[in-house]
Amino acid sequence: MTYLLLKSLHIVAVVMWMGGMVLLSAASLWLARAGSPRGERELSVISAVRKWDARVTNPALGLVWLFGVAIAWMGDWYMDAWLHAKLVPVIILSGLHGNLSASFRRMENEPARAVPKHLPYAAAITFGGLLIIVLLVVIKPF
Repeated sequence: MTYLLLKSLHIVAVVMWMGGMVLLSAASLWLARAGSPRGERELSVISAVRKWDARVTNPALGLVWLFGVAIAWMGDWYMDAWLHAKLVPVIILSGLHGNLSASFRRMENEPARAVPKHLPYAAAITFGGLLIIVLLVVIKPF
């Protein structure tokens, strides 16, 4: 019962985290297309996205890691190769989230700052990482 509860909470946290990553990615793509300097509309979008990130996406990321470690420990999977392979895209996505968050903070503080050139690709990286993670968890190929 505890395992299933933790697994359910982990999945909910992943959905919330990935939703926030998609929001950050879409907003960065929109901002890149809008260009600089930013007007009132762009600054209000940056502010709203940062609030969502702080209130929803960041806590969800923490819960993903917390529940994920607990599940790996309960399932005695911490030595399994599929889990080690899964950790690679999870770490990459966690780093991407930190990079997106920091970029939005900098853009809010410096309205003339350009959107970093790699941010418009964040959605593709997010979806690719999520695909790899889901395949590894469901199929457990090794």
